[in-house]
Amino acid sequence: MLHIYVPTLPNYIKLKTAQLATVGMVLSMYGLWQAITRIPIGVAGDFMGRGKPLIVAGIFVGVAGAIIISMGNSIFVLAAGRALTGLSASTWVLLVAVFSSFFDEKKAILASSMLTFVASFGRLVATASTGFLNKTGGYTLPFYVAGMSGILAMLLVFFIQESPRPAKSMSFKSLLQLFLRRDVLLPTVLSIVVHHSDWSVTFGFLPILAKNMGVGDVVRGLLISLNIVGLIVANLITTLLLTRMKHGILLCTGVCFMLAGILLIAFSPTRAYLFVGTMSMGFAYGIIYPILLGMSIQHVDRSQRATAMGIHQAFYALGMFSGPWISGIIADYLGIRPVFFITAAGFLVLSSMLLSILLRREKRTS
Repeated sequence: MLHIYVPTLPNYIKLKTAQLATVGMVLSMYGLWQAITRIPIGVAGDFMGRGKPLIVAGIFVGVAGAIIISMGNSIFVLAAGRALTGLSASTWVLLVAVFSSFFDEKKAILASSMLTFVASFGRLVATASTGFLNKTGGYTLPFYVAGMSGILAMLLVFFIQESPRPAKSMSFKSLLQLFLRRDVLLPTVLSIVVHHSDWSVTFGFLPILAKNMGVGDVVRGLLISLNIVGLIVANLITTLLLTRMKHGILLCTGVCFMLAGILLIAFSPTRAYLFVGTMSMGFAYGIIYPILLGMSIQHVDRSQRATAMGIHQAFYALGMFSGPWISGIIADYLGIRPVFFITAAGFLVLSSMLLSILLRREKRTS
């Protein structure tokens, strides 16, 4: 539902404004509202002891957001619609917590990897259809299809058999203590850096760069789909290797693939570089994301997992907000390609530093 229109969304917004900074601002609303709402949603899920009602409400909000964007003729309306889709995506907090509850505590990372794989497959189908939908009914048709798929998703959620958990209220002090736990904090900060880079490039200005290089709607949709193919392949490999290989080795591998992908896109003299680069970034994300997701809740008590997941996802959503926003400002002043070079440099420095701290801690814990 949330990704059917993503491959051409930046160009759709660009039809309404000539300012790339404004395009970045509208795109950043998705991450901003996830950053604002994910902790409250996680706290509410733990307080209620159930996630299903909030998941249904979140899907409904996503349907409304897609329809509002499709009718948006002003930047304000587009930003409001994108904010609603961000609010809808915040219920991923509860999906992860509910799904993890079906597994033993030691399999938290495996559970997050499995769920990420299924979600990625859905994204693949959605983004692969974008170009064809645009050719059939214009830029607005994917938004209506997203709305219909959201209604179907609400119906399916009713069949989920969720076991109620003991209600758990959270004070500000206990919330802060949970956030400051190093096993929650370190994966979260690294995830912020990863999401900033990914949303600067893949879901930010890559589609605009591709259009400038003469890539059509259908192929741009396939460009994002190829990113998700890499993600799915990496999810499968990661799921198989989690019990045989240390998390640190897998994380280092993912960081290298993401850096290589950004640089390939930055240089890209031909379209082929775009395809290889975006697939490399997808492969990297497929390794890094589920591991950090699982690590952030692995040692947290079940009664606090939704809140811990809310903290993790709220803060990495800051990267989803800062990526398009900062990159839009840079693009207006320096052009699109410098965005990718600056993103690569920042990612190299910050990810190397954070990964070394995280790995030292993991070694001491072992």
